[in-house]
Amino acid sequence: MGGSSFGIAIEALVAVLLAVTIGYCVLVNRKLIQLRSDQSELKAIIRDLNAATGQAEHAIAGLRESAHLADQTLGQQIERVRSLDEQLRANIGKGESLLAKFAAMPRAPQAQSPASPAAREQGEPIRQNAIGLGMLNAQRRRQVEKSANGPGRDEVAA
Repeated sequence: MGGSSFGIAIEALVAVLLAVTIGYCVLVNRKLIQLRSDQSELKAIIRDLNAATGQAEHAIAGLRESAHLADQTLGQQIERVRSLDEQLRANIGKGESLLAKFAAMPRAPQAQSPASPAAREQGEPIRQNAIGLGMLNAQRRRQVEKSANGPGRDEVAA
């Protein structure tokens, strides 16, 4: 009997080990199912990441093109401004030299006009020299300003 109880004990041990193996297989199966589920989610995430990367690369290419175009436009505008600056400086220099020449010129005495000051105010042209023409222009501007301001505003402005 001793031999048969030993055989039963071994068979019982094999049955317990078999039950543990089946339990472990069930546990491994659950982990594999979860891993496959996670793998499909990971594939979806990778697909979305690839799409986002493609969009980002396209956007970066557009930004580079825009930056290049802006750089060209800005360069052209800077060159234009430099050219205008040089022209303006040259014109200012010419104007200053012309002003110095005018300042150095002796002034011609004003020719006496036979017309009286009252006749000048009525609009009689004064054209004896360049100074007279300037006075005529100033006189006309005052008349235009008087007519624009109206009759009662001269006293207030004065």
